[in-house]
Amino acid sequence: MDIMLDNPRIPAARRRISKIRCLQDCLVSLRDKIPFPSCLCYVPSEIEYLAPAKTTWKLLKSPRKNSEVITEFITTENSRLIASGEELCNSDGKWLRVLKIKDCCDPANQEFKQMQSENCWLLLYSNRSSTEETPAAVPVSDDFASTEKKKLNPYKKQGSIRSWQGVVEETYAPILKKHKAHIVLPDETAVARLRKTEETWTLEHDAALVQLMSQNVPKDSEGLGCLKEYVEALGVSTYSPGEGESSHLTDNDPSTYWETDGSQGQHWIRLNMKKGTIIKLLSMTVDLADDNYLPEEIVVLTAESENFKELNNITINWSSQSPTEIKLLENLTEHYATITIKIKSCKSHGIDTRIRGLTLHCLEERCLGFDEDFFSAEHLVRYPMLQLFSPSVLYRRSIVLQRFMTLLDSVINYLVPCWQVSVVSFDQHVESLKAGLESVRQLLLLSKKRMALIDTLLKGSASDPSDRKIVYINRHAALEHRGNPSASSDYNNTVFMQLYEGLRPRDRTSPPLSYRWSAQNEQWWECKFISEGIIDQGGGFRDSLTDIAEELCPSDPDVPMPLPYFIRAPNQSSEDGNVNRDVFIPNPACLDLVKYEWIGQLMGACFRGKEILIVSLSQYIWKRLFGESYSWSQDFATVDSAEVKIIDNLAKMDHETFTAAGRSWSMVLSDGTSVNIKVDGQGNPVPLAYEDRAEYASKVREIRLSECDKQLKAMRAGLLKVIPEAVLDLLTWQELESRICGEPEITVESLKKNTYYSLIDEDDPRIEMFWSAVKNFSNEDRSHLLRFITGRRRLPVSIFITAGRISPIDPLPESSTCCNTLHLPMYTNEKIAEERLRYAAYNCVSIDTDE
Repeated sequence: MDIMLDNPRIPAARRRISKIRCLQDCLVSLRDKIPFPSCLCYVPSEIEYLAPAKTTWKLLKSPRKNSEVITEFITTENSRLIASGEELCNSDGKWLRVLKIKDCCDPANQEFKQMQSENCWLLLYSNRSSTEETPAAVPVSDDFASTEKKKLNPYKKQGSIRSWQGVVEETYAPILKKHKAHIVLPDETAVARLRKTEETWTLEHDAALVQLMSQNVPKDSEGLGCLKEYVEALGVSTYSPGEGESSHLTDNDPSTYWETDGSQGQHWIRLNMKKGTIIKLLSMTVDLADDNYLPEEIVVLTAESENFKELNNITINWSSQSPTEIKLLENLTEHYATITIKIKSCKSHGIDTRIRGLTLHCLEERCLGFDEDFFSAEHLVRYPMLQLFSPSVLYRRSIVLQRFMTLLDSVINYLVPCWQVSVVSFDQHVESLKAGLESVRQLLLLSKKRMALIDTLLKGSASDPSDRKIVYINRHAALEHRGNPSASSDYNNTVFMQLYEGLRPRDRTSPPLSYRWSAQNEQWWECKFISEGIIDQGGGFRDSLTDIAEELCPSDPDVPMPLPYFIRAPNQSSEDGNVNRDVFIPNPACLDLVKYEWIGQLMGACFRGKEILIVSLSQYIWKRLFGESYSWSQDFATVDSAEVKIIDNLAKMDHETFTAAGRSWSMVLSDGTSVNIKVDGQGNPVPLAYEDRAEYASKVREIRLSECDKQLKAMRAGLLKVIPEAVLDLLTWQELESRICGEPEITVESLKKNTYYSLIDEDDPRIEMFWSAVKNFSNEDRSHLLRFITGRRRLPVSIFITAGRISPIDPLPESSTCCNTLHLPMYTNEKIAEERLRYAAYNCVSIDTDE
């Protein structure tokens, strides 16, 4: 049970410092593949539980519902059990490993009875039960137990810490030894299991695991604001439009309020609680200045029908010293699916009421997170590198990663500067941590706070122009140029150049466009198309962005390049089965850096708004633009995989093979330019000696990785003129690409239009099974399938399907990306066909760089 509660003994600043220090050590653990800090993986050796209601504790031999029953224990309000702090979640529900059990009122059972079996399990609550189910047991806590219950537990040490968050604070906060709290002894075996890092585990495995988890996290309802952790839905009787809307109850802002406009005594607020939540505290905030809008009599009920149960009835005599926070419920012991707050009357017979906010804390939350059975082969098919690890290993790693992200979310607001705030003013610890986070950006997908922070940064830096510019575009001239780019060397007829010139300031007094348009500004400029009878109501503006993208990175691999700013990556002409055959990179020979900066600004504008600029850049380029760490073997392979293989193979090449190759101290850039690294007196490249091959390989990597440095620096400068750098710090490169270029939408119909059949009939059962599978695929599955067949992620591209192998039974399909051909076998049934195609799409590619 992980509830992030503030420790009042430790000042807020010291708690914050403790979390930042722990995060720094966690980053070292992730980077160096060493165990996480013990405090992050803390598990208490024992936790005491009581029964929230009369029930029967059925203790089983293993954590499965169909397991053998060891014993049954009929509970009373005095029943207690001691369980290990290491909880287990699986598809059946959440389990406790019971160590001891007793009934305090039974004279014959005053001492805890030690369980005979080492494995004795109690189902805390089911994963598939109704929302009405109350957990079988709840922890006994100083904060939650009544005075009478405390008297039954005189041995219990007051102020003991049993949560990993509390242990982190005690471990890292600067506190004098005499002021430190008592920490319940840890379960050393459980802690060791959480800390353990598998020998072959890397940061890439963490990134894949986080991606899997993030794809399966239920989306939070932003309308529930501060209540979303525990509440499924919020309902109100009526409200006044504008200032009185119900979302103001959950925005944590005391200056806003929910105001009703109904009849007196007919006002209510209804909370539909998440499964298993038991309310620790529910209160409402008011403002004494609201006078006769203040509620005077409040009734809290458990249901919305006539079969209700009254939980509390509050009457308030208002005075100038009255508190502004009204406690409605406190320390409940049962779960209630619905809580209704009825305001029966208001101060001085007021008709309407104003409530400034609701506060809710719960003892238990039903959301099980990711149970052990979740990490099955069915979910891992899209993540090949995780398939070598057992579900228990992945489950425990997921727990630690979620703790890491909870810790990060608790201080993330202090790590991200505002728009154009210098990082020089940052605290040394904060700046060090911020720099360390760059290496683990792929883990930020689990953050619950970063998207709200990103929205705040974007809104705070928005700057909409007062007037919309009108640009005159001659698309006939642009089309002519696209058909024969070599006929003109100045590119002035392209839509790109026409738009660039049209948006430039006319004189020195005119301010340049900031491109920091808000998402509400749906049209950034208006296009007047010459010799076209089109009135631009938004469609022409979007067409101009589409035309620019097509000129920068043509979707047809056979057409000439209309503009010099990008070139086709060497992978596009490779026939070695590479999967990155549709990508472009900046042209190393083009030094028109002003245009590259403008391209960066356009990309930033698309990031902010609702439009897209489909530029198909390689993973390596996106990482460089984004500022994420990159590597030669994994990332530059998305540009030139053939060169990566050759250079990497030099180190293990035998002398005879090396001599036969006859290499010299020269190389070729992506644009075909030859570079001599070492030359003789005549300027010719020096022959490469066998013993110098490691030095040569290092030099080639250095030159190739930096061949686009100037162009990328200019593009990033343009991007940062539009997007705060802090926003980029909170995103992965995949998210950046998605927000700028959009998701590659691949429909079944569009795939069929681009598919041709060779040596197989269109009505062949294999073809019918293929299309049946594709219909069941997600858009992401289709993108991966397209990449498996053609090496490209986006349409248009021609696909050819031919007959595959006859044996063995139900084999995996094969593909030839050099000729865009799928070799499709015969399958036993449609389900198996779908499974084999999906598996091949994610697992059978020569270079898998998306996971």
